[in-house]
Amino acid sequence: MLHRTIPLVAALLCLATDPADADDATKATSDEGPVQELSINVFRNPSIGLEYRRGAVSVHGGLYPTIISKDAMGAHQTSWFVRAGLTHYFLPHAWYGQRPSEVYVSASYLRALDHEPGNDHGNAALLDAGYRWMVWRGLHVRLGVAVMLERHHPVKVNPTPGLGWSASW
Repeated sequence: MLHRTIPLVAALLCLATDPADADDATKATSDEGPVQELSINVFRNPSIGLEYRRGAVSVHGGLYPTIISKDAMGAHQTSWFVRAGLTHYFLPHAWYGQRPSEVYVSASYLRALDHEPGNDHGNAALLDAGYRWMVWRGLHVRLGVAVMLERHHPVKVNPTPGLGWSASW
């Protein structure tokens, strides 16, 4: 059901935002005070959920899928977590008049949702760094790398792609 809901939410957000706000590249670099932004992230990074940003710092929360274990047959198994954390953005650069794209670093808490036999994940910390590219209007793509730290498990390093839509004011 989740795979059907994500495209619907993304389409509704695209229709609900004002294109005039998304085209205003000067808002993201205004000296009038901190920029505020609300993002709906529909694929993985920082999570499938919401992110609220004020200035260079954001708070995010949602569901986070990742492949970090194998089942009894040796096939890769997707594990689901609830993810909540903070992100810091820096080194903004506006490409072709769009809102600035930026480098980011993020620290998050993860809580496992899968409690099936063979999947013994629980609490974890996730450190993530990458680049958020503002593609068109509010559409953004992220590409990063994350380090997952979990007690009684080896350190995991995973790519962290992401896709979302943001509106700023």
